[in-house]
Amino acid sequence: MASLLLLLCFAIALPDCRRTAPSGAQAGQAAAAQTPAAAPRQADPALDRLFYQIAGLPEPAGQPREAEAAWTAFSGSISQEWGNFDKTVLEPMKAWADVELHEARKASVSLFYPFGGPDFATAYALFPETREMVLLGLEQVGNLPDLDGSPAAWREAFYADMSGLITEFLKRGYFITKDMTDIYGRGKVDGALSAIAFFMAREGCSVIAVTRLAPDGKGGWTETPYKRLATRPRRPYGARIVYLKPGDPEPRSVVYFSCDIENKAFPQDSPLYRYFAGLERTATFVKSGSYLLQYGDFSTLRDLILDRSLFVLQDDTAVPYKYFKNGGWAIKLFGQYAAPIKDFSNVEQPDLRQAYEADGSAVAPLPFKFGYHWRTQIDNLLLAERPSHPFKAPVPR
Repeated sequence: MASLLLLLCFAIALPDCRRTAPSGAQAGQAAAAQTPAAAPRQADPALDRLFYQIAGLPEPAGQPREAEAAWTAFSGSISQEWGNFDKTVLEPMKAWADVELHEARKASVSLFYPFGGPDFATAYALFPETREMVLLGLEQVGNLPDLDGSPAAWREAFYADMSGLITEFLKRGYFITKDMTDIYGRGKVDGALSAIAFFMAREGCSVIAVTRLAPDGKGGWTETPYKRLATRPRRPYGARIVYLKPGDPEPRSVVYFSCDIENKAFPQDSPLYRYFAGLERTATFVKSGSYLLQYGDFSTLRDLILDRSLFVLQDDTAVPYKYFKNGGWAIKLFGQYAAPIKDFSNVEQPDLRQAYEADGSAVAPLPFKFGYHWRTQIDNLLLAERPSHPFKAPVPR
């Protein structure tokens, strides 16, 4: 009888032992899956209302602020500009992505978008089903505005700054660091959270929760409930927004990190690197990336993208074409290749130009404007699918 009891105890305990010692891949997958699942599944009405206010949309509860002159002016002008951007850029982008990114969407769970800043709009248009979207920028995370508790003059200044920030994005399709720094420095729109909130509300997303992310001092990250920050933390740090897509009950998350990803600030044993390396089944997207991934100072990030991405979607400002070609990636080209704009020198890629212009090259059209050539609309995109050899498994984070 004692032996039978011992065997029963061992049989019951064994599954628990397996759960406490998962493989690296299993631990990474568990970490990715637990983040949205740990949050409540219902939208927070107060956050939804605030995001609508930020976006210049009529609030769900029909609050009186809609009668304020500052809100009315912002709502009218930005709604017209957003409508034009949605019609000419986002709608054709979404239709294109439904076809051309079908396999990439099906294969991936996470989206990694370095150099994108708070550009939730483009990422969501291309990869709306991703469970975890990670956006990166040098600029601060900032605070959500206290629109209810602030004087009317403060709200007027806030909407003026939001108009300047969003209008320039809608004109070009990307943010300019100097412009963001100038606006953030005035203290009303003081970081990326407000811009992300604008895009999320305009896409009809409902907000479940907002949390802060900070290194825990042990190589990992601490996630805490949102609170206003009186001073800017030292980079890297971040915030997570857990949200619901319209008509979809599954929680998803977008994370924004304020960070420096140059090699000297981004070693492989850093909490930030471990977070990115812990993403599960990753698609990487880069546009308007200042050609930084061509330089040796950003080789750590470039190698991470090549080692861990199932698919890479990018323009010519990202990973040089030769890395995909020499690495055996399956490549599909879209649009037209043009010399880099005058702000950048010594970054032209003759091999990529040749790939676009070679006789018989199967280059597909790109039916929307995209990136640095927004004036001429001579844009390019490359979609690369990794070769059959396996990608590196996610690391525990």
